[in-house]
Amino acid sequence: MKKVIVVTGTPGTGKTTLSQKLAGLLGSCELIKANDIVREKKLFTSYDRYGSMIVNMKKLSAEVNRRVAKSKADFVIVEGHLLCDIKVRGAVAIVIREHLDTLLGRLKERKYARQKIEDNIVSEGTDYCGVRASGLYSQVYEVAGGRGALQKMLKIAKGGRVAAKDIDLLEELNGVLKKL
Repeated sequence: MKKVIVVTGTPGTGKTTLSQKLAGLLGSCELIKANDIVREKKLFTSYDRYGSMIVNMKKLSAEVNRRVAKSKADFVIVEGHLLCDIKVRGAVAIVIREHLDTLLGRLKERKYARQKIEDNIVSEGTDYCGVRASGLYSQVYEVAGGRGALQKMLKIAKGGRVAAKDIDLLEELNGVLKKL
């Protein structure tokens, strides 16, 4: 029976990099990127003020679930920040978290608009993705980015337990927002 793993989190937390590395360690694994599906299938209605796509979430959910169901791989990793807002059937969710100073640097490197950076910093500081994922998935693991993250993800993918850890970034929020 295939194992389905959703990797979600705020933009800039390291989801794509970690998902690609995890897929390489799992052998028979298919990596599905939600953003690629959105672009490929044109599952967006327009763009917001920052140039980000406004996604048709019902169509994205249907397409992601269709691809997962048809996959013949032993492991299916579905990666994307929007996945905390859609249910992928049979999946275990991993929410990648990152310290706000690190996230701030990454988002600035991407040349995001100041308000978009602030929106994402607040989302990470308040654990938007973790809270939303907890409402959709029966198993949700929050994993701190950086050293050790990949090994924790591998353990989760192989059915192991990872100690629940409360990753509280709220105390960082005010200081990082002042740096904007």
